[in-house]
Amino acid sequence: MSSSNTPNLHRLPSLRSLLIFNVVAEHLNQVRAAQSLSLTQSALSRQIKSLEDHLGVLLFERTSKGLCFTQEGELLYDFTKRSFSLLNEGLGRLVLNVERQTLVVSAARSFAERVLSARVGDFVELHPWIDVHIDVHRYFSDMDSSGADISIRLGDGNWDDHLQVRLTDDFLIPVCAPDRASFLANRSPGDILGCIFYINQERDYLERWNKENPNEAISGFNSILKFNDSSTLLAAVESGSGVAITRYSLVKNAIEQGRLVRLWHGSAHDHLNYYALCSHRTAHRRSTTLFLDWLGSVFDVDQ
Repeated sequence: MSSSNTPNLHRLPSLRSLLIFNVVAEHLNQVRAAQSLSLTQSALSRQIKSLEDHLGVLLFERTSKGLCFTQEGELLYDFTKRSFSLLNEGLGRLVLNVERQTLVVSAARSFAERVLSARVGDFVELHPWIDVHIDVHRYFSDMDSSGADISIRLGDGNWDDHLQVRLTDDFLIPVCAPDRASFLANRSPGDILGCIFYINQERDYLERWNKENPNEAISGFNSILKFNDSSTLLAAVESGSGVAITRYSLVKNAIEQGRLVRLWHGSAHDHLNYYALCSHRTAHRRSTTLFLDWLGSVFDVDQ
């Protein structure tokens, strides 16, 4: 074969075809490889066929048990595996050379525990050069003197002196544990005898619920158990026999995972939401803008 006809990187259909080949070779399974690459199986097959046509050799044999290498395919995989491993190492070193930044995020404890903690690891994986510190407080001091770069707070959005991103479009709902929901299946909100009603004494939503839902007014409970923190209250609801009215944003994950059940059909509104605030002092920092952009994409609330 003359040198002008020898396959090389410049004449490949695309460098992506080598990446796709490498992933297929790792799995030896087109279904798993297609899922890993977010491709359809037909698109993946076309890429492999194009690469085989260009090289003039078969890379895989299709058998009743799935894919297996040809001699040429196994040889190519030996090279692509080492090449992509070396490239990944180089990219990793490049990231390490980026100047590290520290980002301090002050957050309401309930939001930090119930919402943010399950997601913030995704941001760190995307931006490993940013050291994120989550500072959990129940009460907030002035941002400019607190040392926080971003503060996540519950409020009405009246922070004109700060940049802000609204994270929730919230409302209030009654919830309980699944076992308690079975007990209440045929009970009306006005007859929850045998239940304890859990209340956050700093944000008692019972009166607001009953005012906005007169046909589903909650009463008839055995006794009241008061907490001064929503996160502790909801942990008690998940493991106990009580009912509570709480913010939907704090229980959305628990409802989806089956740890809590939404009771009845109504909702109430206090017109408060969680916001990410940033002072103008730190707005110019790249770590701050990246975190705010990430929050906006994750929570995706119309501003």
